[in-house]
Amino acid sequence: MYICIEGNIGAGKTTIANALAKRYKAHFLPERFEENLLLPLFYKNKKKLAFPLEYSFLMDRYAQLSKEFNSGKKKHVVADYSLYKCLWFAKSTLSKKDHLFYKKQFSIIENELPKPDLIIYLNTSFENLLKNIKKRGRKYETGIDKKYLSSLTKSYAKGLKRLEGTRVLEIRIDKYETKTNARVLNKIEDYLTKHNQFK
Repeated sequence: MYICIEGNIGAGKTTIANALAKRYKAHFLPERFEENLLLPLFYKNKKKLAFPLEYSFLMDRYAQLSKEFNSGKKKHVVADYSLYKCLWFAKSTLSKKDHLFYKKQFSIIENELPKPDLIIYLNTSFENLLKNIKKRGRKYETGIDKKYLSSLTKSYAKGLKRLEGTRVLEIRIDKYETKTNARVLNKIEDYLTKHNQFK
């Protein structure tokens, strides 16, 4: 099984992915976004750095996933991102011309990697996202606003509907509290049991 946890910025993807991997003794594959030196600069000048940032993420995620799935080891994998994230973020940040070129590059890379068996989409309000972003305290994220998050949510909604060959489980999170993670994990477990996965 290859499962990806997806969602907007601040949705809690890493926490859920890590916990799910531990529950099923799967390999946890975290996104390496903190290693991208363009990310803090992007938030200061989105128009200038949008394409270099999105393309660098595409290349890095391809390299990470390619290494993971060409290792020859048979194992369950739970990642806190999917390759499709590249396309959905690019839709929100790039010009139409750049996005058209980007899509062509994405299509080539997409065909070189296995598709996720399941994408779990954590869907919550902008208010919750902004609270979580503020709580984790990454300095470069202080400029993120509701308008940008709204654009990403729309990209996710359209992108998820167009997916072929991958199951999608959407989980709505109304409020983040102590028992939120346990509730989300139980919903995922119920879904996997129903569909006879992780045997």
